Amino acid sequence: MRIAVEGAELAVARRGESLGGSSALVLVHGFTGNAGDWAGVIDDLAASRQVITVEHRGHGASTNTGDAATYTFDQLVDDLEAVVDALELSRFDLLGHSMGGIVAQRFALRQPTRLRSLVLMDTGGRPSPEGPSSDVMRAGIELARTQGSMAVFDQIATFLGDGPETEELRGHMRRNFECLDPVAFVALGEELLTYRSALDDLRGLDVVTTVLVGQHDDRLRDASDDLAAAIPGAVLVVIPDAAHSPQFENRQAWLDAVEAHLARPA
Repeated sequence: MRIAVEGAELAVARRGESLGGSSALVLVHGFTGNAGDWAGVIDDLAASRQVITVEHRGHGASTNTGDAATYTFDQLVDDLEAVVDALELSRFDLLGHSMGGIVAQRFALRQPTRLRSLVLMDTGGRPSPEGPSSDVMRAGIELARTQGSMAVFDQIATFLGDGPETEELRGHMRRNFECLDPVAFVALGEELLTYRSALDDLRGLDVVTTVLVGQHDDRLRDASDDLAAAIPGAVLVVIPDAAHSPQFENRQAWLDAVEAHLARPA
């Protein structure tokens, strides 16, 4: 389905049915991603609950506006709010990955009573410190600005290596970048480098929260510790043998962690 929000149509999909009073689980992907990021786990998640995927504007099958002013974190939070309103979700579980985790944090701070629980996955409450990863992002932003999204993919692909699993990842990433608005890459990439820390605000959050992070996600491993320390009662779960996308890299451990979170009393 498509839901119209402030000059864009957002691609939204539902899978499964709520069983035994379970609440819906809303999945929010990260920067340059789309609903395909959940393809390997959504059937398992939807076996006992309704699962809803939302694709950010500029990503996947959602509208590419071509307008930098429409690509801000606050707009993405407004988009998420409009989607759950349109779906009439009164209380639900929310999982945000990477940039989607920043959106999820801001939604939780804005409307905590609408959340039964919150999962923050490979994300941070503050920008990453200056260093190689920031330099890589700046280089990608300049490439997207001057040559488009596929030029960024071509650059990333040179570092992926060989092998069947790498080829699967390469194909997934290619599909992501083929859909991606380069204006969204530039605008949201710049905000990822500069957004305001939410850690102080999160110290007052009263929502059942799990912070998930891949063991080898070097850029966000420390940031995940900071998130878990800031949010009262938050549980930190480190997924072994995984990096930034543990739902791909250690699928069963990730599923086990998410199911354990959803079994926590709210």
